[in-house]
Amino acid sequence: MSSQTPSKRSKYANDEERKAAARERQRLYAARKRAEAKEAKLRESQSSIEAVIPAEDELAAAIAAPEPPSPAVVKKRAPRKSAIEATVTTVTATANAPVTPRKRVSRRKNDEHEKGDLVGINGDNAVHIVRPAFEPPTDPYKTEDINITEDFSAPSIAHSYTFSKPLTIESFIPQPLRPTDALLIPPQPSPTSQLYSLPVTPYAILHIPGNPGLVSYYTHYLTALSDRLSNIPGCEFTVFGASLGGFNTSSSPPDQPPFVSLQDQISRQVEMVSHLLTSHPSLKIIITGHSLGAYLLLSLLHHLFVHNPLLKSRIIGGIGLFPALTNLAKSSSGRTVTPFVNIPGILSFLVIIARILVTLIPGVILNFLMRLFMPAHEQSARETTLSFLRSPTGVREALFLGRDELLNIKDDEWDDGVWGDGNAGNTELVFYYGEKDHWVFDGEREKLIETRGRGGVRWVETGGVVSDRWKPKMIVCEDGIRHSFCVSSEFSELMAEKTARWVEEIVEKDLRGL
Repeated sequence: MSSQTPSKRSKYANDEERKAAARERQRLYAARKRAEAKEAKLRESQSSIEAVIPAEDELAAAIAAPEPPSPAVVKKRAPRKSAIEATVTTVTATANAPVTPRKRVSRRKNDEHEKGDLVGINGDNAVHIVRPAFEPPTDPYKTEDINITEDFSAPSIAHSYTFSKPLTIESFIPQPLRPTDALLIPPQPSPTSQLYSLPVTPYAILHIPGNPGLVSYYTHYLTALSDRLSNIPGCEFTVFGASLGGFNTSSSPPDQPPFVSLQDQISRQVEMVSHLLTSHPSLKIIITGHSLGAYLLLSLLHHLFVHNPLLKSRIIGGIGLFPALTNLAKSSSGRTVTPFVNIPGILSFLVIIARILVTLIPGVILNFLMRLFMPAHEQSARETTLSFLRSPTGVREALFLGRDELLNIKDDEWDDGVWGDGNAGNTELVFYYGEKDHWVFDGEREKLIETRGRGGVRWVETGGVVSDRWKPKMIVCEDGIRHSFCVSSEFSELMAEKTARWVEEIVEKDLRGL
């Protein structure tokens, strides 16, 4: 199109207004819950008074009646410190009759990994990065130590917050694909859900890396994303990412080919997602993909749309970050690299040179050289790059997979079943492009926005209704975030904030059944 509507960051003027609006929603929700609790307390108090005070004729009969031959056993009642505490005690006692008594919230353990931990798996080597445990709000009305024997008939209104069945590394990666470097962040309870005992719906967030496909590049981004998703009431999110095939930093499967092709990378994603969804029939997932990962996301959706639409319907959202979807060779970097990768034997020669350099040059000097030539990379990203250079097949995989991308990622190859056709079971899609992206040709980006984007324009979050709202939101960055956002903690935080906002919109739509 000749003219494009300018993009905006959000439907709010800035992040502060968005946060203020979120706080106001939580305040109104909390006020409503307090009002309901107060009304329940008053009803309980009234029923207790009516049960204790006898009628006038019953009182006279009780006075005239002789004393029983043996004293009756008097059941102890808990001391009433206040009307509110009495109500809470009554509710807990009601639950004690037919079901398990109410207990303080306890965090389960996921095999040997405690929930709330950040679990990193590098091939066969497990690494723990333990975060501070989530402390639930202090309950001033402690009822566990109060011994109440009466059986009350009033219905219970209190429910303890519990996690759903925990997901493990084995839930995401089937046996034939192991060992695979992976990152698993168990769900953190929403403070609002815990405070008001809301029912919780489980979701999983799957992240697909770009090339080079090491998931450890995204540790900061995925951790920040998990922190922000814990603010969404009524939901719990397990965040997971796995390195692409061939990028293990430790051992690799003995039968692994010299390099994993682009088509094989697609097959790996299909196998992992199918394994997860078939082993957890009620789970719904959202997939995020960076650069090549966005291409793998659409290829995965296409495969499931053709072969298993039921599984595809449970992928409720897909988010592409700086997506490389069409004609990669037309980008500025693609035009520079393509002539060299077609020289016979050049890639194998580069692999040998990289192996010699990494073997001969000490780590301190390598770190200095990376700091010199990669100033945008922070220390954690440089350490990941160093482990990538020293890995058994990482350099070879990055080079050969890159050539495969340049040769095979061409025209738009997906149909309306992937992009959206207005039918039930569509996957809500969001694509976030860079304003200046050296791996994306601007002409290809604008062509996709016009033909596939919602409204045929860069998405503007004004709250207006668009006729083709089942189509993807195509957003162009105005914040100066680079394509390689994952090597910077600042950009990782910004992208985590944006991703959490899109996830919240996707989940809200799913919960409403739209």
